[in-house]
Amino acid sequence: MGQAVSAASSPFRRKSQPPPVPQATAPPAANDHDTELVRIFRRYDTDGDGRISAAEIREIWGCTDAEAQEMVAQADSDGDGLISIEELAALLKGGGSEDLPAAFAKFDENGDGVITPDELRRAFLQPLLGQEKHTIEECSRMIAAFDQDGDGVLSFDEFKAMMAPKSA
Repeated sequence: MGQAVSAASSPFRRKSQPPPVPQATAPPAANDHDTELVRIFRRYDTDGDGRISAAEIREIWGCTDAEAQEMVAQADSDGDGLISIEELAALLKGGGSEDLPAAFAKFDENGDGVITPDELRRAFLQPLLGQEKHTIEECSRMIAAFDQDGDGVLSFDEFKAMMAPKSA
């Protein structure tokens, strides 16, 4: 009769297992982060993998590949070539106190040292801030919440207070 062939010596046995299929990172849940941050993040994360790539930025902004790569590089703190929700949060919050003057300068369009309701309204129209339309009255109320001296505009110190993380 025939000789028994064990599975271990069979020529049809797989020598190694295929590498595992990488699992996509789940998009952030609303309860993990501020709902506004999640909304902005999901707008950019068009493939829903939990990361924003240069290709996604290029698609939404209509910029060049080099410009999109530069935008990712500015926010990418872990060097993986993608933007996580935490990296986006840091970018939107100014990334740290050393980045606040640069963020303030972007809002303060005319360089007069204060952010007016109109400058704030225009800042909200930028793609990275969700291209939200707010009225001057809404922006005035937002400013009033942090306007310590009551002059109707935000100084750098008031802006810094506005951008500070909320205490738990």
